[in-house]
Amino acid sequence: MHNGLYHIDLNLLKLFHSLYCCRSVTQAAQQMHLSQSAFSHALSRLRQQLDDPLFIRSASAMIPTPYADAISVEVGQVLDRLSDCLLSKQAFSPALSQHAFRIAVTDFTALMLMSRLAKRISTLAPKVRLNLIHDEQRMPLSRFETGQLDLALGFSHDDAEGHRLVSESLWWEGDYCTLASSKVMKMNRDIFLASRHILVSPWGTDTGIVDQVLALQGLSRDIAIQLPNVINAPFLVEESGYLVTLPRQAARLLAHSLPLNEFDVPLPMPSYKLTLMSYKPTENTPENLWLREQINGLFDTHEA
Repeated sequence: MHNGLYHIDLNLLKLFHSLYCCRSVTQAAQQMHLSQSAFSHALSRLRQQLDDPLFIRSASAMIPTPYADAISVEVGQVLDRLSDCLLSKQAFSPALSQHAFRIAVTDFTALMLMSRLAKRISTLAPKVRLNLIHDEQRMPLSRFETGQLDLALGFSHDDAEGHRLVSESLWWEGDYCTLASSKVMKMNRDIFLASRHILVSPWGTDTGIVDQVLALQGLSRDIAIQLPNVINAPFLVEESGYLVTLPRQAARLLAHSLPLNEFDVPLPMPSYKLTLMSYKPTENTPENLWLREQINGLFDTHEA
C-alpha cells in the first residue's frame, strides 16, 4: 500500500470525483453539501497531498489535468466499491431465499413450535430450510461463536441472559401439572413425596425445577428415571406408575390419548418461560430478524 494513502481523506476523493463529473465548483459543492469556500479549501488540501493542480479554471468549466484524467476512472471505481461495501444491509427476500437456518431445540420446544412454524415458513419462504439441532448446553454460546447456530429455542424460569446471548420471552405457561396413572385418584403433597418420579432433563442435569422448589422447603423426591426428552415421559407414567411433572400445555399435548390422570402440582411452582435466544453479533442480520419475527408471530396472533 502506498504510504500516501494514509494521508488521504476519503472525503477528498469524493470531492475530486464530484468535481470531475460536474466540472463546476458550485455544482460539486452543492452535491457535497459544502459552501464554495469550504469546497475550495478542501480542493487545495487535495492538490497539496497529490502534488498536482488537478483542475484548471477556465471561462466555462474546471478542466482536469492529465493526472486527474489518469486517476479519475479508478477513483470512481474505488468509491463505488466502498459504497457497495458500506451499503445498508440488503433486505431478506423470503419468497426467493434458499437460506438454511440452524436452530438449537429441545424435543419439547420443537413440539410446541415446529409444526406451526413449518406451516408458516412453507407458505412465506418455500425454499428456506430449517435445520434443528440438539445441543447438550443450555446456553450454547460456543456454537453461536463458531457460526453453527442462528437461534436457540429453550426454556427457563427467570430472566437470566448469557454474556453475548439475547433472550426473548415468547410465552409464559401459567402452571404445571402432575401426570399419574389412572389408578391414582387424588394427589397431595404426601402422595407426591411418597411416589417415585420421572425427571425430564434435556441438558443432563440431575435435578429440575421441582427439585429446586422442594429444596427451598428442605425436601426432596425420589427420582426413578431421568430422561433426556419429554416425549416418552407420559408413556412411562402409564407403564410404570411413576409421576411426571410438566407444563400443563405440554402434558395435554402429549398425554391426551393415554389413560392418565392430571393433577395440580401440590407445590408452589414458578411460571415456565419459553425463550428464543440469539447471538448479539448476528441477531440483527436481515434473515435472523425475519425468522425471529415469524417465531414471535406465532404468539402475537394467539396461535399458541
